[in-house]
Amino acid sequence: MAKAQTGQPQAGQSRSGRPQGKTFLEEAIQTSRRVFWYVFLFSLAVNLLMLVVPLYSLQVMDRVISSQSMETLAMLSLVVVGSLIVLGIFTGLRSLVLVQLGEWFDRKISSRLLMNSLSATAVMPGSSGSQSLRDFATLKAFLTGAALSTLFDVPWAFIYILVLYAIHPVPGTIALVGGIILFIAALFNEKAVKSALGEANEQQIRSLNMVETSARNSEVIEAMGMMDAIVTNWQEQNKLVVAAQSLASNRSAVISAVVKVIRMLLQIAVTGSGAYLAIHNEMTFGGIIAGGIIVARALAPFEQSIAAWSSIAGARKAYDRLQQKIHMLPERPGTIDLPAPEGRLSVEKLVYAPPGSQVAVLKGVQFALNPGEALGIIGPSAAGKSTLAKLMVGVYKANSGEVRLDSADVYTWKRDQFGKFVGYLPQDVELFDGTVRENLARMQKNAPDEEVIAAAQVSGAHDMILRLAQGYDTPIGIGGSKLSAGQRQRIGLARAFYGKPKFMVLDEPNSNLDEAGENALVAALKNAKALGITTVIISHRPAVLGFVDKIMVLRDGTVAEFGKAQEVLAKLRGAAQGAAAQPSQPAQPPKIAQIGQPGGA
Repeated sequence: MAKAQTGQPQAGQSRSGRPQGKTFLEEAIQTSRRVFWYVFLFSLAVNLLMLVVPLYSLQVMDRVISSQSMETLAMLSLVVVGSLIVLGIFTGLRSLVLVQLGEWFDRKISSRLLMNSLSATAVMPGSSGSQSLRDFATLKAFLTGAALSTLFDVPWAFIYILVLYAIHPVPGTIALVGGIILFIAALFNEKAVKSALGEANEQQIRSLNMVETSARNSEVIEAMGMMDAIVTNWQEQNKLVVAAQSLASNRSAVISAVVKVIRMLLQIAVTGSGAYLAIHNEMTFGGIIAGGIIVARALAPFEQSIAAWSSIAGARKAYDRLQQKIHMLPERPGTIDLPAPEGRLSVEKLVYAPPGSQVAVLKGVQFALNPGEALGIIGPSAAGKSTLAKLMVGVYKANSGEVRLDSADVYTWKRDQFGKFVGYLPQDVELFDGTVRENLARMQKNAPDEEVIAAAQVSGAHDMILRLAQGYDTPIGIGGSKLSAGQRQRIGLARAFYGKPKFMVLDEPNSNLDEAGENALVAALKNAKALGITTVIISHRPAVLGFVDKIMVLRDGTVAEFGKAQEVLAKLRGAAQGAAAQPSQPAQPPKIAQIGQPGGA
């Protein structure tokens, strides 16, 4: 079997296969470093101000009660009230900054991530288009939630330990040893929970993908009585999810319970040692109270970080998946608006293998079309016809070779501008939830009515649309569920004609059409010819191929025949007649053999 050429690296990769440059996600995080520094400084201020309450208790017990000075008590109380107000302000500011950071990330990342996700799904149809957005939501929740604030609080725990040392070395040492124990517990928690959480996340993604796939095939499931089998398969998958989640939760719960006990024992140890020192006149009663408050505050971030570890681990996994998805399909390099093409198509030694495969689907395909010419592509199943269609409109990137429209590479052409000159009807027509008009106008807002109607008229769909309940304003439902397969295909064809394209690719445009629909399609192809649109049609039906200038036969990813339509048809008829005269020889594919025969073949 042929293998894909590797002389040309994939977009965004070096010849070693490693990604080059930073992704837009990495750039956004690097840009936001200044914000993290602000959060860092706010955390410093918050943790310093948290010392106000224990120090207030220390001063009241050791100075105010002994001196019985109301002036000192009033002054200390005023200072504490002011400090707590400032503490509240800094705490609120830290939260607001993180919320604003989340909003900024959403504006900066979500749209580009959606575009990347949709493009990756087009290249790899089996991948989930929504998983990236779920991962981004997980990452954003971490950046704006309590888990990140907890991580910023951990370094300042040592400030409290130093204050304890200032009160007396014994409680300070107890707190230091306790902090080290809790830190080790946090590392142990990470190691114990990491693999289980990773497995739970992966299994959950598979489970959600299974649900999405089942939803897309619900009609088949219902019609063929597959419901019990599908639900059983999902239950087996979901058991793996629950088992992995339970394992991670159980381990985390046990470690959290142990850590909580350790923290409380450390607090008792600080209070008990303080009492012992106070009995021996080495510590004041105020020091005992202050020490108990401070040690609780010093050890709290460690305990909270263990409790928040699932969020931290989930965010890290989500970030890794996002990076992998972005690297899988880097952004296209095209940034310059090119002039409108005339429609001259050139396919140059095209080689393509699906991502992750070494077997080429297309192997050196090469041909050219002049502006306004129509090409019919035929061939057996799995010959690479639909793959070639996707390469011609720039959905896929070739491993080597190029597709050029008026000398410009269709893959690197700026997509929003390229789409103005290109019409595409895929083999499986998908419409969007909205009205017929919105779908016809490619979901553009405020599209001119005359252009929408012109596209419908040229494609032969105008009369059909007018017969719908609300005409052009008829809601079609999710995926066009309120329309028949033929109606969806005709609206998809009209969408391809929208905007006066110069180049059009139609993949099996009549697979769901009745006689009236096929007659409209033939008229549409005549109109495309009259308008000078370069057209590529993938079809086996002779009624459609009767209007093409050239025909290409694609077999096993290679061009078996290419030339003027009548010459190729005559050659195919001769091959079919020769095969019929020699029954011992393998027959040619029926659909190809029938082309050009009398009686509409």
